[in-house]
Amino acid sequence: MRTRPSPWTILSSETVVTDRWIQLRADQCADSSGRTIAPYYVLEYSDWVSVLALDRNDNAIVVEEYRHGAGVVAVGTIGGGVETGESAVDAAARELLEETGYEASEMIDLGATWANFGTHTNRVHHFLARGCSRVAEPSPDENESISVHVLSPDGLGDHLGQSYHQLTWYKAMEWLGR
Repeated sequence: MRTRPSPWTILSSETVVTDRWIQLRADQCADSSGRTIAPYYVLEYSDWVSVLALDRNDNAIVVEEYRHGAGVVAVGTIGGGVETGESAVDAAARELLEETGYEASEMIDLGATWANFGTHTNRVHHFLARGCSRVAEPSPDENESISVHVLSPDGLGDHLGQSYHQLTWYKAMEWLGR
């Protein structure tokens, strides 16, 4: 009979990199059998938000931008990091306005999932923004170059390359009964 897994014990931890975007630490751990796992790298991010926005005609508002980690230009949901002291829903509304110039008449919380619980400490908060209307020009961060597109939401999930963007789409479609 197998025993249930149990949490590892952290024997030591060293911060390798820290800046305004990320903290990387290297842990030395021991599992319940006494085996040492080292270094085990952990990325400490703030929580993220992912927003599927729908305009007043129920078309999806998405962004297209360069994603350096993968080296691709990709279509995705609206999103970004939750700032210190900010709620996830406020971050979702802020990112929607910054990236697209749209505001939502209704922001629906679709729940949260771990970004990557093997190596990341943060969660992704998924939102459906409904009744969106354009109220301003987009004002992306200084290092972002974003194109805003309005597309049919039907089948959009197949064109979203980021796993949590797809999950936001699936959660939104389920909430909408589609």
